[in-house]
Amino acid sequence: MSERASGATDPAAAVGPDERPARGVRAAVYNRFWHSMGGGERHNGMIAQVLAAEGASVDILGHSEVDLDQLGSHLGLDLAGCRYVRLPDRGEEAIAALSASYDLFVNGSYMSRIAPQSRRSAYLCFFPTPFDHDMAAWRKAAVRTAGPLLRGVRPAVSFGQGWYPPEGGRRRQWTWTNGSGILAVSPGQRRTLRADIGRPGAPAGTSLRVLDAGGGVLAKLEIGADFAPFEVPLPPTTDGTELTLVSDAFSPGAADVRELGVAVSRPRVTDGDEGPIARLPLRFPWLLRDPADLAYLDGYDVVMANSQFTRGWIRRLWKRDADVLFPPIQVQRLHPAPAREKAVVTVGRFFMPGLGHAKRQLEMVQWFGELYRAGDLPGWTMHVVGGCEESQRPYLEQVRAAGAGLPVQVHPNAPRAQVEQLLSTSSVFWSATGYGEDDRRRPWTAEHFGMTTVEAMAGGCVPVVIDRAGQREIVRHGVDGYRWTGPEQVASFTRRLAAEDGLRGRLAAAAVERAQTFSDDAFADQWRDIAERRRLYQG
Repeated sequence: MSERASGATDPAAAVGPDERPARGVRAAVYNRFWHSMGGGERHNGMIAQVLAAEGASVDILGHSEVDLDQLGSHLGLDLAGCRYVRLPDRGEEAIAALSASYDLFVNGSYMSRIAPQSRRSAYLCFFPTPFDHDMAAWRKAAVRTAGPLLRGVRPAVSFGQGWYPPEGGRRRQWTWTNGSGILAVSPGQRRTLRADIGRPGAPAGTSLRVLDAGGGVLAKLEIGADFAPFEVPLPPTTDGTELTLVSDAFSPGAADVRELGVAVSRPRVTDGDEGPIARLPLRFPWLLRDPADLAYLDGYDVVMANSQFTRGWIRRLWKRDADVLFPPIQVQRLHPAPAREKAVVTVGRFFMPGLGHAKRQLEMVQWFGELYRAGDLPGWTMHVVGGCEESQRPYLEQVRAAGAGLPVQVHPNAPRAQVEQLLSTSSVFWSATGYGEDDRRRPWTAEHFGMTTVEAMAGGCVPVVIDRAGQREIVRHGVDGYRWTGPEQVASFTRRLAAEDGLRGRLAAAAVERAQTFSDDAFADQWRDIAERRRLYQG
């Protein structure tokens, strides 16, 4: 079990010794991505913390190696009353079967389709994103035409833990391991794993070991820089198995802090006993997914949305209602500086437009440049802060180029302390996520809530954010910030805030107060209300 996480709030303080409604409840909180330790993981982890504070015996379920002390410390949580359980990654059916051993199962894994078997269950939805939302048009058509012919065939191979997001181009895509990547393989008697494996950009080749679920070595392969085809015969199994690809790892250096093992392209499993219809999904496993199948949701006592915006799309896409459980924001960590710098700050991951939650840093730097060159922001600076993966470095360089010759500072992969310092000292916060997108047709490109906006407000920044999606639920226009519909309004609101210190001070004070609405304590109250109304602690 974990020790108490430093600096974490303690919702147990609000629960008296005789008021622990979850006493005796065996609960589990499942998330595939604990290792990423991001905002979604904090949302899940706070549920676990509150459950433990209310007397439940809590297991945190995941597939990767996680140090619970480190997880709690990084996320600002007290997970001392919880236990981390690492599970073999053998697909959602295995997790569903395991859920039957719990009184309460909370599924907070993004885009998960687990059908729970626990006595009570809750689904935390960050957005009801269709699984085929980023597929090419021909693939979407294939899913809807050929897919129905293949329903019931199990996917042959899928990625488990230990893999980075895919990268590459149209002709070839590949996925890097972190030195130990898991592949989940379906049952079969005469199967062969086939894949193209290489190490593009690595300083040298490496030896790769393919291990079975028991750690036995199935193959030793020599991997070079160029992709080459490999085949690994697999032992027969009636339950499916887990393969682990183990190799040395290297760091590309510069801004790319990843540890990369081998790159795997076009992985597939063939089986000598499969007929022609069954062989098709062995090559194209995405054909097996039915975008209209939402039966797994029937097993949940409640679906919880992270915002009213998400709740509305759950109604539209899933034809179900949801309770809103806003993300818990560590507002207590932000300490507004009494003297503010003449600075605009924006925080968000660097993503090229067209790749999900594009934060539109390039456009914002261009807007700042227009204001600065026009003499509207004399003495002001812009800080552009966010995580950046190697695949997004070309976009990062575009942002830097746009800021050349301007007082624009770009901070990729900045440490948390620096982010909090900038949010506590800057004067204005900008957000443009969803700009240029049609959020009626592609709502997943919008900011489903806006955690960074709340953090900026807690730090004393006046938010100037796009008038869309979750931002509308946070910023009250003209009360604690401004919402805009176009670049000309960004300029107008920012010019006014730069010129009127009194206005900026009043809005900043209101923003700090507003941020408390989304605090950890407010989250705990929301959860308790949902648990009581949905009878989640009762068998």
